[in-house]
Amino acid sequence: MYQEQNYFSLDLELNNAQDNSTVNPKIIQIGLAVGNYHDYVNQSLSTYKWFLDPKEPIFEFITQLTGICNQDISDYAVPHEQAAKEIGEIITKRNCFVNPITWGGGDSLELKSEFKDRGITFPHFGRRWIDVKTWYSLHMLAMGKKPSGGLSSGLGSFKLQFEGSPHRADVDALNTLRLFFEILHRHNRIYQLVNDAKALK
Repeated sequence: MYQEQNYFSLDLELNNAQDNSTVNPKIIQIGLAVGNYHDYVNQSLSTYKWFLDPKEPIFEFITQLTGICNQDISDYAVPHEQAAKEIGEIITKRNCFVNPITWGGGDSLELKSEFKDRGITFPHFGRRWIDVKTWYSLHMLAMGKKPSGGLSSGLGSFKLQFEGSPHRADVDALNTLRLFFEILHRHNRIYQLVNDAKALK
């Protein structure tokens, strides 16, 4: 049953200029949310976060957006090797589906790239990801609506409230996974209705 499968969602916070002009912005926070559909229903999804040191000052814009400041990096940043090891252990122990759940694409590639640049072997992600933003866009287009808006809008379209403060990697990962499970459940119900209708013929 789809309710039993564990998944993990991934989100990153980057040290980027307000005009998005920074070339290859460094990761300053990794967020992970893990669990299955039953965990979602029971509000018991697990979340994790890691701070990484970009070896440069945090943009003031990023501090205002995410709440992450230079002191946080100084106090809480862990080596990339530690983050890679702990992430791998979490998704392996929970036997998660191989591809991460994301809001938009690219986070898993950026994370693996930073690990690779430091000579860290990280074999735990698949080559693809499940992009909930694309699912949301398809959902809105199918209803004849504009597929605009961010994660909060996506949740709202399914009558869900955003939980926590946005632009924190662990919080965004949690809300992404919540939306994923809601969409997955609704699609399952639709397929059941179609199969039931066919059975009536």
